[in-house]
Amino acid sequence: MSDVENPHVEDEQEFSESEAYSYLSAQEQELLVQLTEITAEHEARITALEDSVDEDKIPRDWISRHQNPDDWEELAVWVDWLNDNYSMPDEMRVPACWPAHPGLVHVLAGLRSSWRNSVLADMASKERQNAMAAFHDYHLFPFFARMQQKQMFRCNANGHKEDVRHAPTDRAYFPEYLFAPLDEPEPEEETPVTQ
Repeated sequence: MSDVENPHVEDEQEFSESEAYSYLSAQEQELLVQLTEITAEHEARITALEDSVDEDKIPRDWISRHQNPDDWEELAVWVDWLNDNYSMPDEMRVPACWPAHPGLVHVLAGLRSSWRNSVLADMASKERQNAMAAFHDYHLFPFFARMQQKQMFRCNANGHKEDVRHAPTDRAYFPEYLFAPLDEPEPEEETPVTQ
């Protein structure tokens, strides 16, 4: 229907927004207001999500991302569960002082994450226990072997031993080309101005 055929179109354009919906009941008008607010909230959330996708993701280690005591407690409960449920000999158990060793904290957090993903994968799969079998073969038992060999952490049933502090990277060994001056562009010749 064109504007010519509908004589009310011009009249509708002259109404204010509140008048435009005056034919709605009070309840319908309230629902319309709520719908408008919800739509605005969703648009704001979508914009925020779009903005966050554009940001560069900078990976951070477990300790940096988990400054809340509850996160550490959750990891400690899992480590205690691990020690209790696998009944490994003392030399293969996670030492009680593990929170004092940042490297071990990262390894345990990764191990727990792998365990959690394996449990969830098994719960979602029709072929149960495949992910857990892989977790044991590729993550857990190699971890226990490293603990037994004391290649990573020297603590044992006799007590805590501080991590060996190593010298920081000697930047003097960086390749020289990293510090070479960039080729500067040649200056442009001045062209004489003719009159």
